[in-house]
Amino acid sequence: MFKLVSTAPNLLWSHATKAIIPIGICLVSAAYLGMTVHNKSFSTDKSIPIASLRPGDTTHDNEYDEDQDAFLERCQAQYGEVFNVYLMNKCMTVVSGPFIREVFMNDSFNSMDALDEMTGIRAFILSMSKSNHEVDSPEIHGIVRDNITPDLPKYTASIVAQLEMCLDKEMAKYNKSEDGTVLVEKPILVVEEMVANAMANVFVGPQIAKNRHVLDSFITAAIDFGEMLGGGEVRKKSFWRTFLDNAGHKVMSPLQRHVKILFDAATPVVLERCRLEQEANTEGQDVCGHLVTLVLASVHTTSDTSTNILYHLAAYPDCIDRLFEEQQEVLDTIQEEREQQRQARTSKGEPIPEDLNPQEDRALSATAIKRMVHMDSFVREMFRCRTDRLSLNHRSRRNAMLSNGMVISKGSTIIINMKSAHQSPTQGEDVGKFRPWRFVGKSKAATKAGADFLPFGMGKHACPGRFLAIQQLKIIGALAVSRYSKIEMQDPSKTQKIIRGVVGTPCLSGLIFTCRQ
Repeated sequence: MFKLVSTAPNLLWSHATKAIIPIGICLVSAAYLGMTVHNKSFSTDKSIPIASLRPGDTTHDNEYDEDQDAFLERCQAQYGEVFNVYLMNKCMTVVSGPFIREVFMNDSFNSMDALDEMTGIRAFILSMSKSNHEVDSPEIHGIVRDNITPDLPKYTASIVAQLEMCLDKEMAKYNKSEDGTVLVEKPILVVEEMVANAMANVFVGPQIAKNRHVLDSFITAAIDFGEMLGGGEVRKKSFWRTFLDNAGHKVMSPLQRHVKILFDAATPVVLERCRLEQEANTEGQDVCGHLVTLVLASVHTTSDTSTNILYHLAAYPDCIDRLFEEQQEVLDTIQEEREQQRQARTSKGEPIPEDLNPQEDRALSATAIKRMVHMDSFVREMFRCRTDRLSLNHRSRRNAMLSNGMVISKGSTIIINMKSAHQSPTQGEDVGKFRPWRFVGKSKAATKAGADFLPFGMGKHACPGRFLAIQQLKIIGALAVSRYSKIEMQDPSKTQKIIRGVVGTPCLSGLIFTCRQ
């Protein structure tokens, strides 16, 4: 390629054509062969039943989209816990109930392979780093597990401060009526600013987080990523469209722009700290690439889910009072405990340490957030109810047998029946309804991943960032109920449609906030 570029202009196109034509033929041939295999990608095990199609339908998409619960109930009643469906332009094997754990615990099944097949995400990720091009590098997982999660209590004060500051700043942009209400037509914009500031302070530190370009990048990176992949239509794309899009992702990744923004902002700081320009220019870009990956995995989803907490508080107004009462009870108890510790030290003639400063008695500390069990239950129940009934695709890397004897052959795609886990009778009564205090008094924290709670996966591949995400969700919920006595839908007729929408679904109504006196 370097020789081709240096060729004289009058010879450039002839040489380019000679190079491109055979490559193009190979790509088209590969696409054709891939499409042929793709359309016959059911497992070779004929004992796995194929769900019947409604008259006139060529796939199961329409029936599934019309009523996900009814579709899955029909299929499970007719075919059991494992069956094949035609969905999202793919042949997939639905795995339900007790077999879900087997998928997550078996290294033969890989979720990144399935995601990459649909979106070409690996090309994006690899395009952002210079040195580490391992297909299944555990580096990002390790960064979060080893450097963020253990120190989360240390970050809490900074996170709370950023969320408080941004909430007050953003809400001040809206006019408050005489009755103390504030109409926010697009709450997601307020929450995105809050989450981006908090995440930036954790990921890159307060010095770099002050850079407005960095904050804007944190907010828009996931949007650029989604648009490049086709937005909400990604699951509807044909194989041919997916193939062509993925081929271009390696050279047209919009995420490289976000890496450059972060790299430009971070380089002076890195140089000041290490004073090694070469290290800053190579390892620095890889670090920034990892950070953009973390942004993709966290900022948008946390903003989306935090916004939905506000909509759930509007849909279930009685919850606000109980959550506010719990918050005050927790802070009262902590204040009393801290006062007792101060008195004990004073009686012994010991100095009062800085971390027992009375001004911090009622802060939203890590301890306070952990004790808010009703808020934790509220968040977990929202996740339980607000998930696509079929999700978390996996691709089989080799033939693998389930405990019922069915074999998922190499190259097959599995999709998890989330309804069989989240709406199982083991969840308690009224599994089809949102019951905010469902998990109070149970060993079911919102961070506890498992076969009965799958938003963050499970097993060794469970999302390591869930502790940070849940903490931020609970803080945002706590700030909301402490500042506002009531949250209402601007358009109440959209309530049910909004709270039933899965992650990424646009909210169709503004919110009206009533300020506490």
